[in-house]
Amino acid sequence: MRTGIQVALSLTLIVLAHSGVATPRAVVDEIKIGGPDGWDYATFDPTTHNLYIAHGSAIASVNVLTKVATAHLADAQGAHIAVPFADGRMLLITHGKANTVTLNDAKTGAVKVSVAVDSKPDAAIIEPRTGRAFVMANGASLVDVVDLNTDEVVGRIAVGGDPEAAAVDGRGMVFTHLEDHNALVVIDGSTRRVRATYTMNDCDEPSGIAFITKRNLVLSACHNGIARFTNADTGVEVAKVQIGSRPDAAFYDDVHKLAFVPCGDGTLTVIGFSSAQPMVTEVVTTKAGARTGAVDPASGIVYLPTADLEPPAKAGERPIVVPNTLKVLVIGS
Repeated sequence: MRTGIQVALSLTLIVLAHSGVATPRAVVDEIKIGGPDGWDYATFDPTTHNLYIAHGSAIASVNVLTKVATAHLADAQGAHIAVPFADGRMLLITHGKANTVTLNDAKTGAVKVSVAVDSKPDAAIIEPRTGRAFVMANGASLVDVVDLNTDEVVGRIAVGGDPEAAAVDGRGMVFTHLEDHNALVVIDGSTRRVRATYTMNDCDEPSGIAFITKRNLVLSACHNGIARFTNADTGVEVAKVQIGSRPDAAFYDDVHKLAFVPCGDGTLTVIGFSSAQPMVTEVVTTKAGARTGAVDPASGIVYLPTADLEPPAKAGERPIVVPNTLKVLVIGS
């Protein structure tokens, strides 16, 4: 016999289905990867449907259609990010321990070119108008500009602090955070000069960053539990919303007009833009450590890498990653 609660739940689901209200997001699948190390940024290539995860001593890949995972596609030395380019045929990989970036074949992982860059290359992004890569040299207070045609560094931009994460507006501007100065830097990709530096007094240790198209806003994920939205032209704070703790990435789905901030506390904050101000539309329960990720713009499905964790050896240190437990959480509805 169906209880009153079961009947009420069924009726609610029927009403939601016919009213056009989206079904709440949740973890709908897990894709096992394995390997010995932790992880950093994840990127998604819509051309090949491959998700790439910087995985310490390796780059891992997952085809999200077939669910086939490759734990060691390419060698790495302290990998932070693998950026797909050339219609998914190539990857730009930052090696934080070797002070290099490599350009690799995306299918085989083979290194085509190695380029020396400045200290501790972390995030990187390709600015579409210039076609150049901008590499955040976190240990040198520089952003290195790599020409992907000549395979050489063609510019070094002093940013006045430790650059962390990167975003572009598609019109020539590159954005990064100075995590040690609580600031947002705007770089003109064509002139390779800093156009502006905006101090964000209410945003501690900004990490993840995303550009919100049409709104001309930069989303900053802050370690004091907020996402700050800044006008990209003026530096004025437009809005802020609450997020979880320990964020390390942020990304925007321009098709579905949603932003996502995954946090290490096991939450994914979903932010909508259907009203005048950005608003939190959902907070999805994920798993501890799932602090980076990427979205498939075609399906709206979000992919978050994480692993099984053990308590840190000392208080205040990072949790210990259990070897061979790296996985990808699939967030759908």
